[in-house]
Parts: sequence; structure tokens; C-alpha cells
Amino acid sequence: MTAAPFVALGNVTIDDLVFADGSTMWCVPGGNSIYSALGMAVWEDKPRIIAPIGPEYPAAILRDRIDLSRCRQIERNLRNWGLYEEDGTRVFTFRTKMQNWLDFCPTVADLGEGPYANCHLAPLPWQLHIGLAQALRAKGARLISLDPDERNIHSLDRASLRQLLGEVDLFLPSRQEANAIFPGAGPLDALRLLRELAPELPVIVVKCGADGALAHRAGSDSYIRVPAVATSVVDPTGAGDAFCGGALVGLARTGDLVEALLHGAVSASFAVAATGPAGLIEATPELAGQRLDDLRSRVEVRAFPGATTPFQQPLRSSFQEA
Repeated sequence: MTAAPFVALGNVTIDDLVFADGSTMWCVPGGNSIYSALGMAVWEDKPRIIAPIGPEYPAAILRDRIDLSRCRQIERNLRNWGLYEEDGTRVFTFRTKMQNWLDFCPTVADLGEGPYANCHLAPLPWQLHIGLAQALRAKGARLISLDPDERNIHSLDRASLRQLLGEVDLFLPSRQEANAIFPGAGPLDALRLLRELAPELPVIVVKCGADGALAHRAGSDSYIRVPAVATSVVDPTGAGDAFCGGALVGLARTGDLVEALLHGAVSASFAVAATGPAGLIEATPELAGQRLDDLRSRVEVRAFPGATTPFQQPLRSSFQEA
């Protein structure tokens, strides 16, 4: 297999959307691997996806922005209901005949011989995350980023979490996922607790949606905050995935954490600009570069709380010692 500089591994879904005003959109191409790869494609030509895909997936809508040639063909594509509420919240749920998530997830066997360079693991069952990360590293992966899945994260014990964190270079939970790991912790407290749990993990980022992102590089005495770019949000679906894809490209290209966050924030800004992946598909290098330059002046660097800094209130981890 010819090496691709950037690869996203995860799910490919078809989303049927029902909005709060009663309008609907059917057969929208989606999936965490799709949005992650499109976040990469803002900066990089045709990143590759490794994921199971069904024959009915509307790939033509993606306009050849990403490489689907390594996707394993399956009988039927994973399909979601996406239900949007008036307060902006949304729930995505698998259709009844597609409840076994593992049937629609990539496996180590899907990797082939490699080699691999820079890889993003989109939300998957954590057992798969560990196995895939180990296999990717054995096949030459230089950088591995990981976005955990909130649905199963409560089933991790502390030893398993440490093992998972030890396999990757960038850990990118959302604010909600970080709170699932450390109930009661705000984003900065969660960032610090993750750092205490994994002092050697190169980069930890907590994605905070419209509030931007917080990040810490191992050994640094400061953390970084990057605000969101978007001034208006049409549909937040896929923004976190797109952020991860952009951040991986930024870090791989520059080795600089600030640049990684800037690239991620710009990718996310395209994701929220339209319903489904349309904003990312339409993204241009010129507009991406402009947004990148505009955002640089808004980066904040602050002192990172030390291990002895007290919390405002006692916190407990949802993980138990194994």
C-alpha cells in the first residue's frame, strides 16, 4: 500500500436529520472519520480514510476531497437518526438494525501492511483504540491522535486509561468527554488531571466547542487557549472531528502546539458553517489561510496550575484503580 501522509480511522455514517422547526435532511454523508479527514483536507490534499463503508454511501457529494479507496466494503452502511432540539442540543442514535457498533468499525486487519505516517483515531470503542494504536505504531506511524468516545469511556478503569494514553501523541477529548472521565471537573481542571495521569503524553487538548480549546504540552509550565473562529453556527455536527484532523496536520507540519490548535480551530470553523459536511467541502486554502492569520493574535498563554494547586471543590475520578 502506498503511504498516505494523513489517515483517519473511524466510522462512515449516513445521517437522516430532523430539525427543531420540523424540516428534515435525508442521506447526509457523515461519520467521525469523514469529518476528521475533511478537517485534514482543509490543509492537505486527499487524506485517506480507513473505515467500513456501504454501497449506498453518497460519496459523490464529497467531491473527491478525501481518499476512500482503503475503505472496507460492507453490505449496508451505518445509518443514524440525528434529532435537533430548540436549545441547540442534538442526539444521534443508530438505527435499530445497526445496534452492534463493532460491525461498522475498522479493525487491525483493515490496516494492511502499511506504512503509516500521521494517523487520527476518531471515536471508537476503547478496546479498538488500543489495538489500532499499537498496530499503527508498529507500521511506522510517527504521530497518532485520538478522540475518545463518551458512550463507553465510563467502562475504562484507570489502568486501561493509562495504557490508552501511553499509545498516542495527542489526546483530544471534548469538554463533555473530559467531564465523563472526571465528574465535576471544568475543562482546565480536567486538563490538569489528565496531565497528572499521563505526564509523558506529548499533547493534551480539551475541546470546548464555542469556547475554543485548551491545551498543554508535556513538561511546559504554561497552557494555551485558542478561541473558536466561527462567528455564526449553522450546524455544529462534526466540528470536534474536524478540529482533530486540522490539529494533527498542524502539529505534523510544524511541530508547534500553537499552530496545531490554530489549524484545528480553522478546520472546525468550516464544519459549523453549513449543514453536514458542506462547509468543509467548500473550504478553500485562501480562506483557511486568512482565518489562520486572523486567529493568531487571539491566542492566550497562561501559567499551568501545578500539581499542588487546590481545586475549588473536591473532585473524584470516574475511574477505579484496577
